[in-house]
Formats: sequence, structure tokens, C-alpha cells
Amino acid sequence: MPRLDAVCPSRRVGALVAAMVAASLLTACAQAYPISRAPDGDPIQAARELPDAPDAVRDGAAAGSCGEFALGQGGNLPTEAVQCLTRAASTGEDAELAWTYPTTEGDPMVYFAFVADGDDEVTVFTTNAFDSFGGDPTWTTNSCIDAIVATSPLGCSARSESGERSATPNSLACDPGVVRRRDRP
Repeated sequence: MPRLDAVCPSRRVGALVAAMVAASLLTACAQAYPISRAPDGDPIQAARELPDAPDAVRDGAAAGSCGEFALGQGGNLPTEAVQCLTRAASTGEDAELAWTYPTTEGDPMVYFAFVADGDDEVTVFTTNAFDSFGGDPTWTTNSCIDAIVATSPLGCSARSESGERSATPNSLACDPGVVRRRDRP
């Protein structure tokens, strides 16, 4: 019996075309979502290395570290880390705390909380640079009166680099004044 593909070469070409069309449709569907901006490895270190990172974040100039943490969905910072920032604010010492918290899609949002020498406020710098669905990458700055509010999932009111403020339920606990940038040598 003769081979079917030898008799009807158009069947073989038709099957090949159908496979190519299916593959291109699958590829188009896969590219319909933003490509993850999340770095391989350590997103906290990657955020420090961003060209637009605030000086305090890039330099990590705080004398004391309260740690670095990668939290999962619904995770909380360890109580000891928040207490470390609280102690630094109450004693007027420098301190830094860094953490990541995933978006709903799993991309890391990166946070850096600082207490400057002699200041009882906590300043939090946040970047959405690795959020695939976060729009244009930017840094926001929060200035809060205490470490508990600064490190809570709701945070406090933020001022973006453009100067726009976004209110949260905790905005009453935050400094409504101009956010100071903590640049140190």
C-alpha cells in the first residue's frame, strides 16, 4: 500500500502549517502578560543597585542593622526587627531595616526603613521596580512617627518623587510635612 504522505504531500504541509499557527498563538498568549522585572537572587541588593535608588538606600549608611527579610504572602516582619527600629528611634541612634513583600502576582516590592541619628521618625523608601504590573518603576518615600506604622502592610501616607501624596488609613500617624531625605556621607 502506498504511503499517504507520499500520495498527498499537501496533508503533510497542512499539518506543519497548523502546528506553526498553534505555536505562534501560544507564544502570543504567553507574551500578553508583562515580563517579570524581578531579579534573580536578592531583590534587596538589586534595589540598592538601581541607578535611581535614594542615597540612603544605595549607601546603607546606618550604623545599626535591624536585618533584611524576604516575606511571603501574608507574612509579617519579626517582632524583634520592628522593636530594633523602635529602640533606635527612642534612643536617637541610626538604624536600618530592609524587607521584600510579594505582590499578588508574586513580584517583590522592596522596602527600606531608616531612623537617622537624633531623629525619632522612621523614613521608608519603597520601590516597585520589580513589579511586572506596577507601571513605571519609581521610588516612594514615607515618613512615619513610629516603626510599627512604618512597617505595617498599610504603611503611612506616601509622597512620590513627583510630590503626589496617597493617603492610607494610617495617614494620621504620619508626618504630614515635607519628607526629608536622609543623605549621609
